Amino acid sequence: MDTSKQPYVSDNMKNAPPEPENNQPIHDKKKILWGMTLGLLIISLLIFLLWFFILRFHQKTEDAYVNGNQVVLTPQIAGYITTVTVNDTQLVEAGHILVQLDTIDQTISLEKAKNDLAETVRNVSQMFQNVEKLKADVESRKAEMAKTGQDYEHRKKLVQSGAISVEDFQHSEASFIEAYANLLAAQFELNGAEALVAGTTVQTHPLVEKAKAATKDAFVNLQRCTIRSPVQGIVAAKQAQVGQAITPNTALMTLIPLDQIWVDANFKEGQLRKVRIGQPVKMTSDIYGSGITYHGKVVGIGAATGSVLSVLPPQNATGNWIKIVQRLPVRIRLDQDEIKVYPLRLGLSMNVNVDVHKTDGDFIPPPTPFNELYTTTVFEDQEAGADILINQIIADNARE
Repeated sequence: MDTSKQPYVSDNMKNAPPEPENNQPIHDKKKILWGMTLGLLIISLLIFLLWFFILRFHQKTEDAYVNGNQVVLTPQIAGYITTVTVNDTQLVEAGHILVQLDTIDQTISLEKAKNDLAETVRNVSQMFQNVEKLKADVESRKAEMAKTGQDYEHRKKLVQSGAISVEDFQHSEASFIEAYANLLAAQFELNGAEALVAGTTVQTHPLVEKAKAATKDAFVNLQRCTIRSPVQGIVAAKQAQVGQAITPNTALMTLIPLDQIWVDANFKEGQLRKVRIGQPVKMTSDIYGSGITYHGKVVGIGAATGSVLSVLPPQNATGNWIKIVQRLPVRIRLDQDEIKVYPLRLGLSMNVNVDVHKTDGDFIPPPTPFNELYTTTVFEDQEAGADILINQIIADNARE
């Protein structure tokens, strides 16, 4: 072998120790691995602390929607629509005229009822006058009986002495018996007349009361031709049209009172373990975004899931059964002042966050005492003026 071309290696180089290998990349990998592990541990610890101190005391759901009362307006009488004053999306005050019906039939009925009342008052007044007449007749019969009785007693003594004939005595006796019978007949007739008016006056007689009720009914039906809004709200689903024939079952429109709304939040059954009535709630709506927060309180928890209350409830007693997580609606009361500033609409989506720190509230509410939650005075005005009209008719026709 040719060694002339091999590189020169000195004795010092042959005896030198081998150079150490470069281990810097391995050390860097270990540091990175330990750093990542430590970071994951810290993040896990922070997540645990966040859950332990905050998240476990809050139950959230996006399956929540605005709900509220819907006043379906229907007429109280049948008729034909002549006027409609509103359209959908309009806000109306309580008492606002919404629909006007044709009044011809009701006006005729009222005039007939007024005439019937006047005639009844006159007839009842005649009953009272008849009682007084029969009383006078009884007194007259009593006087006649007294006179015939005296004649009978006189002739009874004279016939024994022969001063008068037996025939005259018999005539006086017959007259006395006839007078007594006439008195009995008059008394019975008086008793019958008094029975018709006993314990009453012309104003309170049953026949007059019946006519008064018929008059008031006709008067109220005339007022019902004007259909007013029972509450303040926004008009929706308007169906009323001019010229339409309607009955008491016809839905004319729906009114949505914006101050009678709440939120129904549908929580999974596993989320309701600590939910209690009275717990505070924070909510946001998609219509205003996360910048606007609503505040409320839990006021009730549903008694049944939506599947049970559906038209066709599920039948789980079958061979093929799959467990499905159920949801219960939780009713949340909204802050009325916040609703006035940022009004909501029925059906809007809400993001709900219930604070469950305090669990001393009720899961099942106590029995609710009687309380008028929603009222209206619109229908009370339908009778206004009826009593004045009736009293005037009685005053014009009564003769006691």
